[in-house]
Amino acid sequence: MDNPEPPLPVIKRMQVRLAASRFFTFSLLLHIVIVLFCGSVVLIKKVMDAPDFEASDGLIGGDETVAAPPAPMDVTPQVFAPTTPELNAPQLPTITTINTQTPVFQVIAVAPVVKAVATDSSMTKALSEAAKTMGKGLGAGLPGSMSGRMGGSARRAAMMAKGGKDKSEQAVLKGLRWLVANQNEDGSWSNENRPAMTGLALLSFLGHGELPNSPEFGGAVEKAVNWLLTNGQKNEGRMNMAKAFSQSGVYEHGIATYALGEYYTMSKDERAVDILKQAIKHIIDGQGPDGGWMYSFDKTRSDTSVSGWQIQALKAAHLSNLEIPGVSETMDKAIVNLKRVRGKQGGFGYRGPEDRYSLTGVGVLCTYFWKQKKDDMVTDGMKFIIDRMKSNEPVKYAGPSADLYAWYYHTQAALMVGGSAWTTWNKAFQDEIVDNQSPDGSWPVTGGKGHGPENKPGGAGPVYRTTLCILMLEVYYRYMPSTKS
Repeated sequence: MDNPEPPLPVIKRMQVRLAASRFFTFSLLLHIVIVLFCGSVVLIKKVMDAPDFEASDGLIGGDETVAAPPAPMDVTPQVFAPTTPELNAPQLPTITTINTQTPVFQVIAVAPVVKAVATDSSMTKALSEAAKTMGKGLGAGLPGSMSGRMGGSARRAAMMAKGGKDKSEQAVLKGLRWLVANQNEDGSWSNENRPAMTGLALLSFLGHGELPNSPEFGGAVEKAVNWLLTNGQKNEGRMNMAKAFSQSGVYEHGIATYALGEYYTMSKDERAVDILKQAIKHIIDGQGPDGGWMYSFDKTRSDTSVSGWQIQALKAAHLSNLEIPGVSETMDKAIVNLKRVRGKQGGFGYRGPEDRYSLTGVGVLCTYFWKQKKDDMVTDGMKFIIDRMKSNEPVKYAGPSADLYAWYYHTQAALMVGGSAWTTWNKAFQDEIVDNQSPDGSWPVTGGKGHGPENKPGGAGPVYRTTLCILMLEVYYRYMPSTKS
């Protein structure tokens, strides 16, 4: 047997062991680093990932069931690039009425869009601001008179309090869906009277609490707003979308400005501020010495029908809290003019003192909108409406005295006055409007003489009738009677 080798010194043995273990140590350290790295990735991802948001009930148009408390609002922007309206729109005949003193609508040629207002950043900011306002609760940040429109639960509560029926709300939804299906590609409505019809359609969606991030109707609202902003900007705040105000242009301007004012109040979309201020200034500058407004903003005399739309636009501007100079003073003068045209029986006249049934609702509503109290102008005017309705102006859609324009004002005025006046009017109008809706969601030609395009089978007629009926049926929650602004 060979002699065994002598044992190695202690230091030498330690060196050998360390050499043998270096691969194990390296492997262990490498695995530790990998584990720590993976854990960090998971932790970072958990912190950085944005939470999932769901749209709140405040902007849902289709589900009318009483909802649970809303989840945080989804503020993801829906980017829209406005399209160019037709350059060669057909020349359509002027819309007239049987009564030569009633409002006249005229075809407006819409200029092409040359600059898109909407951008990714502006829409993101606008929707973020809207989310901040309404995320605090349905209707948070809105004037008390407009809070009833925000959310299915709020609308249902208001309808129950004011005698609204389920079928009325279903008719509103059918009407809004008809508007979506009949919206032009550029975001407007109708092939004539386009600014006015777009304004009335937008008011119908806003009256139901719909904004650009609404699940069902948001796309239609966004396209309409972009059309108004783009063309309004191009025409320096002239919302009739022309370089000057024509006879019918004042109607176009007042209605579209009214819609833009409501939209800003509900959305806080900063894109609308400058255009709204310009539009309101045109109304202020167009007021006549007697406090009213006239065709083409001619200041030689005033017209109660023209004045009504300007007053509604000014009221919307007042509710916006933008503190636009001159609004309050202009409204004060407007009420003086309405007092000037009062008739002996409590009604309101066209250009002088009269008791004209079709215009009394204008006087009552506009007076209440600004003064916010039931003085003689309001109560006497409402009594005149109810007395005439009972005697020889029944609310019959197919009857010879059917007048959607008058009923639009009468319905709102009756709700504001309340009491037996509202009970009587609500019983007369609600079923009549709902039961005469067409299966497709629009409203057909009435049996009466009508105003403007009311009884036109085509053109602006279907949009005009449908929006007026929707706005009437939204009355339960669209504007709540209030002694506060």
